[in-house]
Amino acid sequence: MMHEITLVLLCVALMTPVSSAQDTVPGPQAYAPVVAAPLRGLSDDADALVDTDFTPSEIEAEIPVEEAVEEISEGPVEFVPAPTEVQPPTDIVYLPSPPVEVRSGWLRLNTPFSYQLLDFQNRQTDKELLILENRSRFPSRATQVTVGAQSRLSFLAAGTNRTNKFPYLGRFPTDFTGDSATDARLLQANMHVTAAVTSWATVYGELLFSDVFTFGSFDQGSLQARQVFAVFGDLSRCPFYAYIGKKNVGFGDLQTLNPFTQSVVWHYFAALAEGIGVGYHGNSLDMSVAAINGGRGIRVADSVARGKLNNFAANLAYTFGEHPDYRLRVGGGVLYGTIYDGFTAEHLDKNQFGSSYNTAWDVNARLDLGRWILGGEYISTVDPWPVTNEQVSAYRAEIAYQLSTRKPSQFSVGWSEGIQGPSGSEFEFNRQLVLGFGVRLHRNAFGSIEYVRSTGFAPLINITTVSDRSVAQNSLVMGLNLFF
Repeated sequence: MMHEITLVLLCVALMTPVSSAQDTVPGPQAYAPVVAAPLRGLSDDADALVDTDFTPSEIEAEIPVEEAVEEISEGPVEFVPAPTEVQPPTDIVYLPSPPVEVRSGWLRLNTPFSYQLLDFQNRQTDKELLILENRSRFPSRATQVTVGAQSRLSFLAAGTNRTNKFPYLGRFPTDFTGDSATDARLLQANMHVTAAVTSWATVYGELLFSDVFTFGSFDQGSLQARQVFAVFGDLSRCPFYAYIGKKNVGFGDLQTLNPFTQSVVWHYFAALAEGIGVGYHGNSLDMSVAAINGGRGIRVADSVARGKLNNFAANLAYTFGEHPDYRLRVGGGVLYGTIYDGFTAEHLDKNQFGSSYNTAWDVNARLDLGRWILGGEYISTVDPWPVTNEQVSAYRAEIAYQLSTRKPSQFSVGWSEGIQGPSGSEFEFNRQLVLGFGVRLHRNAFGSIEYVRSTGFAPLINITTVSDRSVAQNSLVMGLNLFF
């Protein structure tokens, strides 16, 4: 069945025409190049997973110089091309149709911008740069508000060799029972409001609905303000910036070449917390430093007490080469306090703090060679986790090949592993192999199919008592992202 579904998706990629009425912008055929400074952007992270018109921060494209205006009953809606005066070029990608921003007065829809902000797979640790670059393209505009949304639909069919043990990290271990499972749901939906108040101050708010069940109570779904922060800076004038609020912590890279499933590295070390930070964004160099509010953050960040800025994170990345198809990006980072500091395997109790800090460090790299993309990352704690008396580490090794289909698509292979136990122990590892295929089905839709093999069953809660290293789960995971 998996081969048949893959064949159908590939046929769609090969046969569907590139342009449509929605993709075509009428107007004079005078064109100018659009370029921008380098970022670890969506074109860096998944330039074949989604169409390249979703990377306005890193493209050179043919864009009509003059604006085309379409009259509607409520008033004029302008199709605004990206500006022609930004930083020197680094990424050169030609689009099948011009990316446009649709606006009516102060309210705007910008699908490329919104998709990058809401994307779960890429740009996990520096989305503030997307906001800054988008604003720097229109520094003279008055206050403007951009809105967008995304839904991630998922179907899973899986089998396990150990009854009631399902180690696939995209669901909680308690979601399924027996020896097989089928599951269909709107896995996540998120929306954002980005308000550019001045040329140097922007406020970002993201609302997230997650339909993953919770431990114990088996409650279905949650609605939360996932990220809310303000960014200060104007990259057209100065490469330095600052931010304050609740956001993904600037630590590591945490991207993946998988089209839908996160790598084990993200599950082990992604951090979300409140704090304040400063950064630098140059043509090749990116740096950021953040002070984080004390106490237990969301996911991995943790410190010894509340009431002080007593946790810290730092990140650095450097890009060698300016051509998007032939360049190398290397980076590293540090997170001072992690949840791997306590004597109880627990992440639900917000009042449980470790008595001392257990710092994590990161190294990551990505190499683009024509149609080939290679990515890797390694993260480890400095000290052993008291629960297992071993350091906690995770790594990923991934490769992808961009297909020359009429619809942008790619195949990918990703291997990732988390290690937290002594060699030979039942709770030594969680491993994941992902064979994926992703295709851009429509300007506002991206489809994927994956075969995922998850081996080792070592859940965070009760890890030393319920783990089983012999568990193997084989899963078919189909995904559909819809966005605007």
